[in-house]
Amino acid sequence: MIINKSGVAIRIDVKNLRVMGRATQGVRLINLKGNDSIAAVAKVAQEEDSEINEDGSDADLNSDGTTVVNDDSEE
Repeated sequence: MIINKSGVAIRIDVKNLRVMGRATQGVRLINLKGNDSIAAVAKVAQEEDSEINEDGSDADLNSDGTTVVNDDSEE
């Protein structure tokens, strides 16, 4: 999981990352805009069943296995 300073969190399944050779420049995991930067990187334990939201409903997944994060919550 990668979290930037503006609060965007991206959860990535590492088995979907490509293996790269020595002569490559790596794999971009997140695009940062302006003065934004990475706030935290964390390893998250794999769940056995499907992804579950805090309210108990199934989480939305992108076709590449990453979790869709919505910032529509009221504060």
